[in-house]
Amino acid sequence: MKLRSTILCAAALLLVLTACSAQPAAGSTSDVQSSMSGSQSTQSSQSSASGSSGSSSGDLSQLPAQSGESSQSKSEESQSSDTQTDEARTVTLYIGTGDQFQQYQETYQGPLNDLGMVPPEGVVAEMAELTGWNLDLAGDITTGKGGITVTFGENCALFSGPPEVQKEEFRVYDSYQLDETILDSVKKTLQNWAVVPGKGDPDSVDIYYCGPDGKDLVLINSGWTISSTQPYEQFPQGN
Repeated sequence: MKLRSTILCAAALLLVLTACSAQPAAGSTSDVQSSMSGSQSTQSSQSSASGSSGSSSGDLSQLPAQSGESSQSKSEESQSSDTQTDEARTVTLYIGTGDQFQQYQETYQGPLNDLGMVPPEGVVAEMAELTGWNLDLAGDITTGKGGITVTFGENCALFSGPPEVQKEEFRVYDSYQLDETILDSVKKTLQNWAVVPGKGDPDSVDIYYCGPDGKDLVLINSGWTISSTQPYEQFPQGN
C-alpha cells in the first residue's frame, strides 16, 4: 500500500510539474504572435504612408506636364493668329493689259479696315509703290453691290503722263500705254481683291472710273474719255 501511495504521489507531482512547464511556453507563443502582429501593423502603416506619399508625388508630377501643354497650346494659337494677320496684309497686284498680267505679292503696313482686310485705297497705294506711278486719289474708293468706284486725283499719272524716271520692269513709252496699263491693272487688282479666292468670280465685279470732279475720266494726254456711269470694260482701241 505504501508503495502504491508513493507511486501515486510521484505521478501527481509529475503532472503538477508538467502543467507549470506548459504555461510559460504558451505565454511565449502568445508574445511572439503579438510581436509579429505589431510588426505587421507597423509595416502596414509604413506601406500606407509610402503609398500615400507616392500618390501625392504622382499627382504633383502631372502639374508640369499640364502647364507645358497649356503653354504649347497658347504658343500655337499665337502663331496661328500671327499667320492669319500676315495673310490679311498680303496684297496681290496684277500689272498688265488686256488678259496679260504679271502677278506680284506685296505686304501692306497700314491699318486694316473693319473687316480685317487691306482697304482698297491701300491696294492702290501698294501698286503705286511697286510701279513708281503716281496713283493719287481724289477721295475714298467706294464699294457696294453696284460695284467699285475709283476717283483719281489731279496729280495722278493719268493726267501728267509717264514719270521722268521709270522702273525698268514697268517702263512705258507713251501716255496711251501708261493710261491703258494703269486702268487695266487697277481693274484687275480690285476685282480680285473684292472676292474670296475660289468662291467668287472677279469678272462679275464692276469697276467705275471718275475724274477729279467725280464725273467722266478725261484722259487729255491719250485723247480718250472714260464714262463714269458705265463699268470699265477695256481701254479704247484705235486713234
